[in-house]
Amino acid sequence: MESKAILKGLILGLVLFQTAIGGEVCLSELKNPYPDDYLDYALRRTVERAFLQAGERLRCGEGSEKVTVEVLEYKDIPTGLSPFQRVNSYNLFLSFELKTQSKSYKYSVAVPYFLPSWGQGDLPKRSALEDALGIIYPRLIEDLIRR
Repeated sequence: MESKAILKGLILGLVLFQTAIGGEVCLSELKNPYPDDYLDYALRRTVERAFLQAGERLRCGEGSEKVTVEVLEYKDIPTGLSPFQRVNSYNLFLSFELKTQSKSYKYSVAVPYFLPSWGQGDLPKRSALEDALGIIYPRLIEDLIRR
């Protein structure tokens, strides 16, 4: 009998602790004017992971805080030529804004990448995008914890 009361108290304490840690967040909209589906995927995954690590729960329902992410700029800037006079190195520039109901945060980063051969498609660009989001990630978590 006493163990059931202790167990109920522990469960209630755990529920209250989880509620106190963070609220519910809904990533309601990701605005991306650029035709890159991988950018949508990587940015959504990074923002959702940051909210989870900051102690929030992801749930789109009544009472959830609506969050939007808007890509402000996403471009490649050529920085070098190959011996065959083809562009083979770039700087990837990414800038986006995360808007919660109470605040707005802007992030931007530039990352270099290199195309060793044209047979690799957009894999180096995707890798550079992951690197860019990895650079922004610690600041994103810090901002979400402090809000």
